[in-house]
Amino acid sequence: MTAHAMAGDEQKSIAAGMDDHVTKPIDPDQLFSTLRKWIKPIEQRVQVQQSEIPVEGSQSKEKEAVTETDELPESLPGFDLAAGLARLTGNKRLYRKLLLDFGADYGGVAVEISEALGARDFKQAHSLVHNLKGLAGNLAATNLQTAAVELEKLVRGQAAKTVPDKELKRKFVELENATQFALDAVGTLGPAADKKTLASNKEAIASVPPELLQKVTGSIRTAADMGDVIQIKSIAEELKSESDAMGPLCDELIQLAEDFDFDGIQKVMVEIDS
Repeated sequence: MTAHAMAGDEQKSIAAGMDDHVTKPIDPDQLFSTLRKWIKPIEQRVQVQQSEIPVEGSQSKEKEAVTETDELPESLPGFDLAAGLARLTGNKRLYRKLLLDFGADYGGVAVEISEALGARDFKQAHSLVHNLKGLAGNLAATNLQTAAVELEKLVRGQAAKTVPDKELKRKFVELENATQFALDAVGTLGPAADKKTLASNKEAIASVPPELLQKVTGSIRTAADMGDVIQIKSIAEELKSESDAMGPLCDELIQLAEDFDFDGIQKVMVEIDS
């Protein structure tokens, strides 16, 4: 899995010993098609999936839980919402959260890139632009992704040292404008949700035996490193059953897992340790 999507990159991957080549941003259909090509299905998996199909009652409860804050507008300037939703298998609540997180966390990214370029620190500039390009691709921020791709070409490696300042500035201005345009669009969705703190859970955490808490946090960290949201939810559910006081904290971990918010999960682990 790679961000290298230029002509000839797939052949390079195969030549390097890879079985196949999947590019980012991820297209779920392409990803699962490639996985099916190389991973043989196991009959037991089908049985497990069938047993996990929700009954009609649970489906109705899920529908009742949907609120206006889970919804998205019909269109959002600078974003291909249909493509973004497709990458998230139609999860509107998660897509909205990621958009709001972008608005909350990337307001100063253009300034950071400008400072790196001003200091001729092309390594740092490339890192910032590359991350922004990846995020824009995942969010289907089409104009922003295009602008980031163009600037990344100029600041990548040794090539940046030979780029005229005028050209570099022009491409940066295009990226700066595209970033602000995307931020303004996301701002119309409303403010990002307040970051939760564990202050109210301190007593609950203190009531859990240290050895159990250490075991749980270690297991959750391992699962988070592997991207195993099912395991994280399972661990949190088990801890919740053993300690009613830990209910709110476990519910938060379950929600973070469902949102694929691994950074949030790791932050919770750090706060527990402190």
